Amino acid sequence: MKNVYLAPCDSPNFDNTVQEVVNLNAVSDVPEPLDGEDEVRFWGARTGSRNEANFEKMESGDLVLFYQNGAYIGTAWVNSKFRDGNCWASTTYWRGGESNLIYTLTDFEEISVSRQKVNTIFGYTKDYYPQGLMRVNPNNVTKRPAAIKLALYRTS
Repeated sequence: MKNVYLAPCDSPNFDNTVQEVVNLNAVSDVPEPLDGEDEVRFWGARTGSRNEANFEKMESGDLVLFYQNGAYIGTAWVNSKFRDGNCWASTTYWRGGESNLIYTLTDFEEISVSRQKVNTIFGYTKDYYPQGLMRVNPNNVTKRPAAIKLALYRTS
């Protein structure tokens, strides 16, 4: 079974690279893993032992739920991942700290689902929220990720 991840996000960074498609033809110094791509959506995590451990487990086809200000605001599938050693994403598109654990995304959909509803699905306490890239324990994922994504979309 594929993994499910919870990822905190912030505006306007999230808006610039996930909600909106990034036109790579309009920028220079594109990282090698994105070379040859015309458009992409991507998000990232900062280095740190927990983020890096979860990033290493991330695979193409995993589901990501994006969290912001008390609610989950979007879902997408992981397409690919890479380490952005030159901090291209952070310096070109994002404000704030360096996030160089980058994952590209497909099929982004906006949702609006309270954290309490998502926490119930995965067996977390009602006040839990992700602080960094969080891989949901596979034992807490009782449905296929595609079914979870559809249910969250329909609930929103």
